[in-house]
Amino acid sequence: MFAASAGEPSLGSNVPTILLVEDEVLIRMAMADALRAEGFIVVEAAHADEALSILTASVPIDLVMTDVRMPGSIDGLGLAIKLRESRPELKIVIISGEWSSARARETADLFFSKPCNMTNVIQEVAKLLEDRK
Repeated sequence: MFAASAGEPSLGSNVPTILLVEDEVLIRMAMADALRAEGFIVVEAAHADEALSILTASVPIDLVMTDVRMPGSIDGLGLAIKLRESRPELKIVIISGEWSSARARETADLFFSKPCNMTNVIQEVAKLLEDRK
């Protein structure tokens, strides 16, 4: 799908970089592996606070994929709302197993309920990222 190199973000790379925010380690690892297998560069965060730290660093991120219920000062929906306000160009995907709301669906570019089919998620994410600059 995309031609990735070493799996690390690099400035000027034409390979999309996804920030994956998921507190469940095994779920995060499985999702990251699936995304990397399709050629995406994946940066992992265990919660929204860590994601915000990564986003304030100089790491170029094209898309944030986040769970909703996580520990920390804000949850995934709070992260999505904050990002929509501060970085409206950033693509946002919410994946949640226990929670859905009209606000989540309005805030995100894509919304998936867990358990989700990663093949479908990857296809939709690839379509979403085709339009990036």
